[in-house]
Amino acid sequence: MIEISGSKDLSRIARVLRKKARLSQGRLEELAGLSRTAVQSLEAGKETCQLDTVFKILKILNIHVHLSHPLINES
Repeated sequence: MIEISGSKDLSRIARVLRKKARLSQGRLEELAGLSRTAVQSLEAGKETCQLDTVFKILKILNIHVHLSHPLINES
């Protein structure tokens, strides 16, 4: 598991995994049903990316998000 503390961390991971999957930015945008600049914005680490856009990209790249907080784990 990788800890992400900001948009730059997420952008780096998404870019590396996109390239390992041999997907161009354009192809990833097509698969996710997004505009031409969506993947570019995420990979540039722009903090203004919409959350639903980020999740569409993460889904195509098979990246899963897990949240952790002490109050969530209480019984």
